[in-house]
Amino acid sequence: HPRVICDGFDIAKVEAAKFLDNFKVKNGDIDRETLDCVSKTALRTKLHEELADHIGNVCVDAVLCINDKEAEVPIDLFMVEIMHMQHKSDLSSRLVKGLVLDHGGRHPDMPKALKNCHVMVLNVDLEYTKS
Repeated sequence: HPRVICDGFDIAKVEAAKFLDNFKVKNGDIDRETLDCVSKTALRTKLHEELADHIGNVCVDAVLCINDKEAEVPIDLFMVEIMHMQHKSDLSSRLVKGLVLDHGGRHPDMPKALKNCHVMVLNVDLEYTKS
């Protein structure tokens, strides 16, 4: 009967929740090997094995880069930005530790390359806007 099947699912849900509570790992106990296993398990169902391993390593490096083990605050994944850029192949994706400026010239007369220059990074809009 369908009601008996639903009761069985409810019992299974409670038992699965108990198992997960006993099986879970605390944040301080997570190391690179554990993160590698989790990322590869998740990605190998979506990508071919070589790409899944490569992207998994990139993701683990990104998480470890922003993880502060001394501070007991959750990892802020907004500190990692995914940029879609043209590559030769999918395996050329990589993690850049730092700031990526992907901004072209603003005027056709601007030089294409400069040497010994200074770059100013602002978080404000310098373009004139009517208010």
